[in-house]
Amino acid sequence: MESLDERLVEALEGSVELAKKIGEYIIRSGGKRIRPRITLAVSKGLGLDENDALDLASAIELIHTASLVHDDVIDLAEKRRNNPTVVMRWGPELAVLSGDFLFVRALRIIAKKKAAMVDYVAKAVEDMVKGEILQEAVRGSVHLDLDTYYEIIDRKTGKLFGAAFALPAYYLEKPYWMELDKAGTLVGRAFQIVDDVLDYFPGTGKDRFKDLLNGKATLPLILYTERYGSSFVEKILKNPSEENLLNLFERMMNAGVFEESLKIARGYVDGALKLIGDLPFDGSEVVRLVSGYFEGVFKRVRTSGS
Repeated sequence: MESLDERLVEALEGSVELAKKIGEYIIRSGGKRIRPRITLAVSKGLGLDENDALDLASAIELIHTASLVHDDVIDLAEKRRNNPTVVMRWGPELAVLSGDFLFVRALRIIAKKKAAMVDYVAKAVEDMVKGEILQEAVRGSVHLDLDTYYEIIDRKTGKLFGAAFALPAYYLEKPYWMELDKAGTLVGRAFQIVDDVLDYFPGTGKDRFKDLLNGKATLPLILYTERYGSSFVEKILKNPSEENLLNLFERMMNAGVFEESLKIARGYVDGALKLIGDLPFDGSEVVRLVSGYFEGVFKRVRTSGS
């Protein structure tokens, strides 16, 4: 991924020095880069020029990175990828402005490639923001219904995955770009469900119980409260000691909601890969990338829970 990281740093050139410094700090901190890697894999299958592919992939990653910076401001998160967050190092004002800067740079990259793509990408960003607003509106509720939950994750996570899949085909004016967008949205839905599960397990690279303590209703919690009611969960959240949180975790494990959530996620991945397999381009690298990523995550959860 070195060439992608170099392109991301290049995208910051010509900016205010502090904005460039903050941007480079975020980029150098690493990350899974799953979204731009998907864009590059789709681009390769379509025969897109490498330079164009890198531009599209870097725009996708800049948008994702900008959203993380803003998320950390909302949550007052202290660490991201084992490093202090932008909000902790530079304060909320510069964190918000840095996120805005990265969003704008991404859209400028897209506009230079093809102006017609700006509306499509801007719509994906708009959906991300709507998803975050909806999530904030229901924060703290343990009675969230599944329809609202899926609307939140499809907007805040699924739509950018959809763009990561579809953008190369959109750029090349392939008529099946919408099918790629649909496949990407399904992968994004699975990605968020898996992330929901990881919140409860140790040693997965996340701060354990972070989403739970921040009042975010996730799929395992929704499945649990649907069956056993919310009174116990509400009691735990009023006194979130380590002992109480581990007690809730054990109850959820015994209820099988983590396993069920992963099964649901796997179903969405399978549906996405079937869609890709039916399209008239070489999607073999995309299938390998997506399958490999999720199998790795499923294995980590099984290992952590054993």
